[in-house]
Amino acid sequence: MKRVLKYGCTLIAAAGCLGFLFTVFCNQSLKTGKKTYEPNRMGEIPQADYAIVPGCLVYKNGKPSYALEDRLNAGLQLYQNEKVKKIILSGAKRENRTGQQYLINRGIPKKDILMDDGGLDTYSTVYRCKEAFQEKKFLVCTQEKYFKRTGFLISELGMEGNCVKVDAHTYKKEFYERFRDFFAADKAWIECKITKPEPYYSLEKLPIS
Repeated sequence: MKRVLKYGCTLIAAAGCLGFLFTVFCNQSLKTGKKTYEPNRMGEIPQADYAIVPGCLVYKNGKPSYALEDRLNAGLQLYQNEKVKKIILSGAKRENRTGQQYLINRGIPKKDILMDDGGLDTYSTVYRCKEAFQEKKFLVCTQEKYFKRTGFLISELGMEGNCVKVDAHTYKKEFYERFRDFFAADKAWIECKITKPEPYYSLEKLPIS
């Protein structure tokens, strides 16, 4: 019995080590030539057709989290400075409706805010936006810690786009979010290099509108 337990523990430890090494490999593989920009250097940001604001936490009282608020404010700045013509809110329905009202309250016409309720993760967001608006240019508003993975997805899925840094606040659970994104590299690499799935919601079933 002791022998079996020892053998089992050895196998588990070996599998854990291999898994960790694979994650390190995936993180090292998320290389991209995509440039990144900051809203406080607006003059350096190239013009695009759309700003993409990925969804993020909305509190029970309907208030957007700092992370979502920063993304929305970056999209707002890009629109106000005529860097983009429209803003795409891509995430869960509740996140998008909160973002829509936030932007409308700050003067953006509703017709210039598009809703992508099928963008349930970054892969789906990039995939769906690129397919819906082919040959268009995009600026993705997200936190610096997500740049490498987002830029990789943009490159691999053939989108013409770049990231815009939105870190205006100090975020809670910053260490946890970075830790989680470290392991999210596995999913991004596997999806782009091996499985290449279509999003759960197709554009036919749930269009961007």
